Amino acid sequence: MSEIEVKHLSKTFMQKDLKVDALTDISLNIEKGDIYGIIGMSGAGKSTLVRCLNFLEKPTDGQVFIEGKELSSMTERQLRQQRMKIAMIFQNFNLLSQKNSIENICFPMIIQGKTKAEARKRAKELLGIVGLSEKANSYPSQLSGGQKQRVAIARALACNPNILLCDEATSALDPQTTESILNLLKEINEKMGITIVIITHQMSVIQKICNRVAIIENGHLVENGLVSDIFAHPKSHAARELILRDAHGEISSAAAQVPEIKEGQKIRIVFTENSSFEPVIANLILQFGHPVNILFANTRDVGGVAKGEMLLQLPDDRDLRFRMEDYLRERGLELEEVDD
Repeated sequence: MSEIEVKHLSKTFMQKDLKVDALTDISLNIEKGDIYGIIGMSGAGKSTLVRCLNFLEKPTDGQVFIEGKELSSMTERQLRQQRMKIAMIFQNFNLLSQKNSIENICFPMIIQGKTKAEARKRAKELLGIVGLSEKANSYPSQLSGGQKQRVAIARALACNPNILLCDEATSALDPQTTESILNLLKEINEKMGITIVIITHQMSVIQKICNRVAIIENGHLVENGLVSDIFAHPKSHAARELILRDAHGEISSAAAQVPEIKEGQKIRIVFTENSSFEPVIANLILQFGHPVNILFANTRDVGGVAKGEMLLQLPDDRDLRFRMEDYLRERGLELEEVDD
């Protein structure tokens, strides 16, 4: 049984007299203990989707199941109890500015009915887990962005959730701090078994930490599956575009400078750990005695494994091109034909 199951979910908003379809017929499954990414550009509907997972937004149509229990069938009281097991962290941290770190972490536990002594003991443990024991008495204004997010993570863990929803949790952070927060989330997932859902517009975040990913475009689920599979063989235009984007979500400068090629077939190749130990492109040229244009090249960290990618222009000659493609496949490369 999946930890989270979404069936044919749709969400419509009314803005004045205008009907806005934020989500249309979304179905996906998130397994217990997984790190699952939901990615899309701004306005794609991914944040609306994550808020539907705990019914902060109630879907217009469709169903959401948490551990087999359908949320729409619950009373408000049952829903509040269910939400205690579904924690959230956000881009802007949402810390209480008048409370110090340990008081912020204690806050949800006090609301839940724990004594101050019990709450403070647990809060100190959590500060240790996120590496901020020395910041117990610091206020949010005295913390860096990364430190604020660590306090927010500790607060989210205070009530022992089964699921952690992260809505653009690293978008406001620099790359180095982002990496440290992602490493912390991965450690929490491995040690505590918490299912983590990460909402982001950055493919670098997905590649760094997630096992599986769903790609949302204009409110539709256009592709989902293993991150490694989608990186190697993206089927949708949205996936291809997101793969070309850098850590800031912008089209990388190298990719942006790829010229439009009128002649010759373009292919994207992905180097795996079994194909990165020989100068395969140089050997290809020597083998067939014909030049090949390298239009774009990059290296990515996909789930802790370094993977390279290239965009090549092959010759016009169809027979020669097919033989070149077979040569590349025989050496463990994954190929896909691409258009402009």
